Amino acid sequence: MLSAVDQYLKTLLTFVPCNKANRFNNDYIALIHVPANGPEKVYSLAFGENEPLLTVASYKSAVWEIVEHFDSQDQPKPELDALQAQLEADHPALDYLGVKTLRNCENYSDGQAGLDYYLMLWQKDGESGVVECYEPYSRDDYAWATVIGALQVLSSQFEYAIK
Repeated sequence: MLSAVDQYLKTLLTFVPCNKANRFNNDYIALIHVPANGPEKVYSLAFGENEPLLTVASYKSAVWEIVEHFDSQDQPKPELDALQAQLEADHPALDYLGVKTLRNCENYSDGQAGLDYYLMLWQKDGESGVVECYEPYSRDDYAWATVIGALQVLSSQFEYAIK
């Protein structure tokens, strides 16, 4: 049986690209946003050979509030709205998601409950990383703002489909 924390992470990591061996051979960026208040949102961008695939999962209620009840037979899994969209390979927002920007996202794990939190997993051009950040907009970190902004711009073009 998984602990509540493990179940929570497993639920949010559902949208991180992987194959059956829990490895993903292609480049990707997965950004999990746990807001100070409200439900989580997961952005996943898989760079395919031709066109990148954007997946956005917006939970309807905060997963953390119901995770302890997952093992209960009568408790449903968290509800969410999800979208997938193929992007053009030359979309201008993709220019902001290069390896240099991803690598420059610093780890800021000095937060606490009640603050905006982001967790990013990425693999691109032979490099990879896992970084976290509490309150990215209150920090002087251009890289975090760039990654978050680029993924929000990409998803905003398709959000009408999940409203």
